[in-house]
Amino acid sequence: RHVTGCRYGINLAKGILELHSKGILVLNLKPSNVLLDDTDQAILGDIGIPNLLFGSSFLSSDMANRLGTPNYMAPEQWQPEVRGPVSFETDSWGFGCTILEMLTGNQPWYGCPVGEIYQSVVEKYEKPLIPSGLPSSVENILSGCFEYDLRNRPSMVDILAVFRRFVSF
Repeated sequence: RHVTGCRYGINLAKGILELHSKGILVLNLKPSNVLLDDTDQAILGDIGIPNLLFGSSFLSSDMANRLGTPNYMAPEQWQPEVRGPVSFETDSWGFGCTILEMLTGNQPWYGCPVGEIYQSVVEKYEKPLIPSGLPSSVENILSGCFEYDLRNRPSMVDILAVFRRFVSF
């Protein structure tokens, strides 16, 4: 299961990097936006709508609060004017949540009301649980995805490198 999750992680990181190279933020990474093709490769779906909104002149901080799905949102997505800006590293948080759910089958903050997720993520600085048994390099990079200061999160290039090393072994 770990190898499959990490293989999908490689596919996702490559797709996210391609979007980032075009200046596009995903901002709504979650397993239900990941499709599998005929060769069992993960492909990102449902991209672009948050980016269109984010790039729009109509974007207010209230609208920014709605970009994404609460269980997968980075702290700065909840309060971009305080914790922002929303950036490429915002997608690192969503990537981490998505991979954890793929590895464990458990959605971060499953069943919690939106207000409780907000309290956990923004006020209490809580992070999703990382399962035991992962290689230390994968565990460390996933842990880094949940740094509260987005400047301390790993880039998608770093994430891709770690996942490629793990899968190649």
